[in-house]
Amino acid sequence: MTIRELAAYLNATSVENASDTEEISHAATISEAGPGSVTFIANPLYEKFILTTDATAVIVATSFALPSETTTTKKLPALIRTDDPYGAFSKTLALFNTRPSIFPQPIHPSAVVSEDAQIASSAKIGPLCFVGSGVTIGEGSVIHPGSIIYDGTVIGNNVVIGAGSVIGFDGFGYAPGAAGQFHKIPQIGNVIIEDNVEIGALCTIDRATVSHTIIRRGAKLDNLIHIAHNVEIGENTMIAAQTGISGSARIGKRNQIAGQVGLIGHIDTADDVIIIAQSGVSKSITKAGTYFGAPAKEFRTALRQEGALRQLPELIERVKELEEQLRKLGTN
Repeated sequence: MTIRELAAYLNATSVENASDTEEISHAATISEAGPGSVTFIANPLYEKFILTTDATAVIVATSFALPSETTTTKKLPALIRTDDPYGAFSKTLALFNTRPSIFPQPIHPSAVVSEDAQIASSAKIGPLCFVGSGVTIGEGSVIHPGSIIYDGTVIGNNVVIGAGSVIGFDGFGYAPGAAGQFHKIPQIGNVIIEDNVEIGALCTIDRATVSHTIIRRGAKLDNLIHIAHNVEIGENTMIAAQTGISGSARIGKRNQIAGQVGLIGHIDTADDVIIIAQSGVSKSITKAGTYFGAPAKEFRTALRQEGALRQLPELIERVKELEEQLRKLGTN
């Protein structure tokens, strides 16, 4: 398609420096883009590459301005201006997606699906999946290869479950016995995944001891995440890889939880909370904001404490010097 045709597809606010004949054939990163490619700039750190990229077109913000030091004689790419460059590039990627479908049929012959499972006609189940008794899978949902959906799990519409994920296995529940041994507590609840949720590869979401483990609508989970029994993840919350959430924790709406975060059980987070990578959340977070550290605390407080810790070696040396001076004074 031509640059102007792509701009029309994206509902661009304007197009600059575009010919009517140059074709766009693929999408690329700004550093790897060549003739025929379209790329984007959404982060100011990448604006300087507008002068060196070989892309035919670049999707930029409506307010984007060329760097003031522009002196290049190189032909600059066409600019496709939009209110949301990142979103527009996402639409472009979908347009040029040439990956073959791994779902030539709704349910792959190698998948094992229980007779009483209720699978919507537009749902797709990949190779080597297992779908247990009483499972419900809604319209447009996609279960990627090797995933296991245990009995009683309820999956809504337009849900994506990545390869190798396990949904609805027993929660980690044991009661200590008198002789120091542990007795398994039956896990008789289930998992409910609401509409428009995306779950990455190799995630595990445990069934509830009783009642439900719930992933609310619009939540997005990265790869390699563990959600324990009776956890509730709020609407439109995003969780990055290697995060673990212990039993009965309740995560608010629109939380953003970065990679390798750990949350203990039986705590709550408020709506609109951001938790920075490798933090450890040991108590409830009751108001919106950004949190960091182990134990996690309000971001600015954590930075001040980190700054103080970095000064400790110098302070220790100063204390030693003062102690030595006092010792000398005491001997005089």
